Parts: sequence; C-alpha cells; structure tokens
Amino acid sequence: MTTLVLEPWRDFYVMIGTASGALIGASFIVVTLSANLRDRAIGIRGFISPTAGHLGTVLIGSAILAIPDISGLAVAILLGLGGLAGTIYCCLVSRRIWAMKLLPEDRFWYALMPLAAYVIMLAAAVMIVLKIDSPLYVLAASLILMLITGMRNAWDMASFMILRPTDPPQ
Repeated sequence: MTTLVLEPWRDFYVMIGTASGALIGASFIVVTLSANLRDRAIGIRGFISPTAGHLGTVLIGSAILAIPDISGLAVAILLGLGGLAGTIYCCLVSRRIWAMKLLPEDRFWYALMPLAAYVIMLAAAVMIVLKIDSPLYVLAASLILMLITGMRNAWDMASFMILRPTDPPQ
C-alpha cells in the first residue's frame, strides 16, 4: 500500500472540518428554535439528526485526514467503513423521507445527495486500496458535497422553523 501524501491537503481539511463544526452548532440552535413545535420528533429524526450526522462525517473525515503519518490503508479502512455505514444510514433515512409528502427538491437534498456523497466516499476508499489515481480528489468531492448539502439543509430547517407558527401553550 502506498503512502497517501496528505500534507498539501491539510488546509483544505482544516477549512471544511471547521465549517462543518460550525454548522453542527447551528443545527443545535435549530433544535432549540423548534422547542415549541408539535411533532418535533419527526423533524428531528427525519431532518435535523441526519443533517448533523452528515456534517459530523465531514468533521470526522477531516480529522482522520489530519492525523500525522496515517497510512493509506488506515484511511481506506476508516473512510470505507464511514462510507458504508453512511450509505446504509442514508437508505434508512431516505425511506422515511420518501414516505413524506415533500417537494422533489427536498427529497433530492435530504435523501439523494447525502447518499451520493457516502457512495463517493466509499469509492474513494476502494480507489486507495486498488491504487487508482486521485482518490483524494474523489474524497474531497464527497466531503464538499456533504458540506454543501448540510449547509443547504441546515438553512432549510432553520427557515422552516422560524417561519412556521408556534403552537399555542397548553
């Protein structure tokens, strides 16, 4: 197994890891905003938790790639397991999302885009093992896609929570 040259990527991973951490914090604020809403559990299970999980994947993936002298095999194993677990999780979440009466663009962003990002992450891990050129670019595409999806979905959830009328106190 050849060693991955990660040093030129360090600033990239620090930047997207920091951005994802900030968005995770913003997701906690969205949960707080939803405190007065009825049927919160559906929103949290279907939208907020998966989005925070996807952003957490970007953060953890960035942290893994910032480990000094990590081997290519270790990166492939860790990110391969993350990609596989994320793919399975996205299939479960997508089933719930598809059962809801959502706009097509919401199904696209909440179900299909995260699934694509995890499949791409899994492909990057396979590329590392098979010594196929440019796995770090493929991995970067996966993490950027997850970050963009997380940003869009965090904004969508926040705007929904803010614009939705609160339930009257009981």
